[in-house]
Amino acid sequence: MTSKSKGGPDTISSLRSAIPSIFDAAQRSATGHRKHAVALHKLQTQCHDVDTENMTGEAAFNDEFIRNLNKILVIKKREPSADKVVKLVAIFVQVSQEMDTQALAKAKANSADADDVFTADTGEEEEEEADTVSSRFVECLIKYLLQGFQAKEKMTRMRCCQIVAMSVTNLGAIDEVLYFDLIKQLTERIRDKEAPIRVNAAIALTKLQSTDSSEADNEDGSDSVTDTLITLMHSDPSAEVRRAVLLNIEKNPTTLPFVLERARDVDPTNRKCLFLKVMPPIDYHLLSIEDRERLLVAGINDRDPGVKRACVRMIGESWLTFSGQNLLELTSALDVVDSPAANKVMQAMFSAYTEIPENLAFDDELWGNLTPEVAFVIRSTLEFFFERKDVDQIDKHLPEVMKLAQLLESFSAKLEAEDDEEMRPDYEFVIHQLLLVAKMSDFPDELGRREMLTLMRKMIMVPEIPENNIEAIADIIRKLSINEQDFIRIMVEVVSDVRELAPVICSNSAEREQMEALLVNIKSLIIIKYILQRCFDTLSEGSSMYGLLTECVVPAVQSTDTVLQEYGIECLALCCLLDKNLAVGNVMLFVQAVKYTKGDLHTKGLSALLDLAFMYGISDLSVTLGSPKDFVDLLYAELESDDEKTQATAGEGIARLLYAHRIPEPASVLEELLVLYYDPSTSGNDALRQCLTYFFPAFSYMSHDNQALLQQVSISTICRLDNMLKQHGGSSDAQAGATTQGQMVQQIISWCDPRILDAISAMNGSNSSMRTTTRLGTYANLAVDALKKTFVEAPATRKVLVQALNKLGLDDTTPHRQLQQMFVLVRTLAQHELVTDMITRNALARFEASLLRLLEVENADEIKLDLWLEEPEMASVFEFVSSLGENDNDFSDDDEEDEEEEEDGEDEDERGVTPGSESEASERHVSEEQSLPDLRLGSSSIPIPANFVIQSPMKRAKEVRLEELTREIDELLESDDDDEDDEGFSGY
Repeated sequence: MTSKSKGGPDTISSLRSAIPSIFDAAQRSATGHRKHAVALHKLQTQCHDVDTENMTGEAAFNDEFIRNLNKILVIKKREPSADKVVKLVAIFVQVSQEMDTQALAKAKANSADADDVFTADTGEEEEEEADTVSSRFVECLIKYLLQGFQAKEKMTRMRCCQIVAMSVTNLGAIDEVLYFDLIKQLTERIRDKEAPIRVNAAIALTKLQSTDSSEADNEDGSDSVTDTLITLMHSDPSAEVRRAVLLNIEKNPTTLPFVLERARDVDPTNRKCLFLKVMPPIDYHLLSIEDRERLLVAGINDRDPGVKRACVRMIGESWLTFSGQNLLELTSALDVVDSPAANKVMQAMFSAYTEIPENLAFDDELWGNLTPEVAFVIRSTLEFFFERKDVDQIDKHLPEVMKLAQLLESFSAKLEAEDDEEMRPDYEFVIHQLLLVAKMSDFPDELGRREMLTLMRKMIMVPEIPENNIEAIADIIRKLSINEQDFIRIMVEVVSDVRELAPVICSNSAEREQMEALLVNIKSLIIIKYILQRCFDTLSEGSSMYGLLTECVVPAVQSTDTVLQEYGIECLALCCLLDKNLAVGNVMLFVQAVKYTKGDLHTKGLSALLDLAFMYGISDLSVTLGSPKDFVDLLYAELESDDEKTQATAGEGIARLLYAHRIPEPASVLEELLVLYYDPSTSGNDALRQCLTYFFPAFSYMSHDNQALLQQVSISTICRLDNMLKQHGGSSDAQAGATTQGQMVQQIISWCDPRILDAISAMNGSNSSMRTTTRLGTYANLAVDALKKTFVEAPATRKVLVQALNKLGLDDTTPHRQLQQMFVLVRTLAQHELVTDMITRNALARFEASLLRLLEVENADEIKLDLWLEEPEMASVFEFVSSLGENDNDFSDDDEEDEEEEEDGEDEDERGVTPGSESEASERHVSEEQSLPDLRLGSSSIPIPANFVIQSPMKRAKEVRLEELTREIDELLESDDDDEDDEGFSGY
């Protein structure tokens, strides 16, 4: 038994003052929490075994403690005083457990000298000793907090989970039934609708992980704690919950692959936490090469600069430490031969830690024993200094041209003599690194230049040379050449030499010879492609490149072999970029490739069309097609392709054409791209989504003309998207930043806001030449267009449009004329009673109130509508409103259908649009007495007769003229005693 301080009835009676004073002191400052915890434990010990009125002192302490704890269970999140009390509880549990453990150890030491006969039943005594004051208190506390897990108030549930999460590591030994009940209750709380509750429940579960948790799971077949946490980390919609699991889950071979997946988390903070806090303690040797590669590719290519810096810091501080500060060992772990991210990783690390490349030295021995890792480090270091234009460092590390040529020749000979297929990739990689080093040389001496040129021509003739080496050799020869014509002459000679290696093909040729001829033709086309990519002069019929066009490119295009056709199409497109007449003459060939082929040939033909359209414009290219519209329609068809690569290529090309103002009638094209961006069917096409994610803000914030174009199509696009998203369940899946209809509308409206463009222009130091009122007038037209659309769209779309009005953020700078037009349309919308659900009516009422404030009137009675009727600028709105009078029956029919659907509880209306959300469905049952005040247009709201039909000034003038004619006719017919009254003619 534990030793206790003396206590009595006075101790029990003092609890109601002592414990509250400790709680009060604890919530003022966190510095003395351990002292307060020791004081609480002293009180707890004194109360033990003290009886008063059939209540033990220990129970009295527990009751008073819980009574004081109840005070903070309803306090909101992030309240400092409440958080300090929660921390006090956690420290008290820890202190109590420590002191009881020390007391047990002391008691055990005192009984060590006793006879064996008195300690024979050691197991039973240990079980009794485990039942301590602290363990009984913890059990009482946990049972009480578990009741709060089911509380109706969300703050109570959150605080209970928070206390358990902070105290669970110090629980000690608790009853097995209570342990599994705690896990069960926490598993239920991780499904709570409130994210803070799920966070604390997840933290508590991570601390209850154990090696036997999977074996000791409930017998009902439920998942283990680890599996539950993995699911939570993978699929919880709250970034904070995923982060809590990521930081606290046990890192072992089972959980590590799922932890690495958070490198692709949609929240940048989570990705940053992975690289800064989770991965640094883990030795990278424990990861497979594939896992390292995926982690580095995700981190170094991240669009968020903070995540990228965190990844570089992990490599430069943690991984380099685990490699013993040996850069070559770290480089070997990156698998530089096959890694697509190794070069980016090294350059980013050199940029962050410049002392690393500055302290490197490459002696002759190192150059003589090149391995893939050594060659990679040398090339990366030189490339780093080359990009920084550090001439001194380049001259220090770059070898002489003759020595570089000797190294290239030596490794080329080793590659040719190597029979082991596993070693050939290493030699090819070293040669490629040396070629990249040669590109950075200035070739100062003529002897070295000639030697390098001769070696390049020799190396390019190697039959099995990799394509990336051909590209590097073409760059070196271009640098060695005097000018572009000299480069073309040298490369044409190289192509001729390569073509001479092809065997003569006849009808009796063997399959091997045919394959060799095909490979030679492909190699020739590859070289031609790299020649054309480095040429800028206009292609003329007298040039040597024109001869290659007729001898190599055209036969390849006409070949029946698909691979040759692909390279031929690519080379022909590059030729067309150098000659406009050639482009116009061959555009139909690319069109046929798009219409009648599939796969890579189809994509290359489409890319060629888009590049030529960007270069010369659609109008000049569409002469042979009939009209520019036919050309644009052809591109439209590719946007609807089932192939994601084709769709992404078309989307990117059309976006470039729009950005360069190369498309006639761009409004319709821009609308199609907007619809495609939010279309749920494109959610899996990452290339397309990423391109359009960059395009829309770049396009809209480039100029006010682009923004006006986007404003022109925004409302019609929102209507189309609403119908589309309703049919797909109400959201665009996997669309980052725009997952709901409300977010979609907000994003489109922000792209149309000229105030954002002005702010960006101000940051860039540019001044806008367009008047602010003009820009805001076009922006305010969004509200006018949205209000007009509400009269013709389905009820569900009408709700989206009305709620979008308040997202515009109209202010005092909005032109007065647009405010008047909006007000007339809002009141007319209320007159027709098209807005029925309470949420939309509230949104419309808020928008009307903002209009009255901007119009500087107290209420609608102050509006002088008669004066507005005389203003010519209001004619279009009044004509629109007047035309609605002829369609009243149509509106009433729509409303009746809507009411019938609401009563029947149907899921879709006749046009295939789903009804509103569950909140709207519940509001359909709200009685008329509980609804908002009537917003109908009447004499109480606007000073005109209720039966008056708002008309434009032109129609009003016609009515006045008809009245004058009526009076004249009456005067003429008086002599004939005709009693026709004026109303009959006015009705006519």
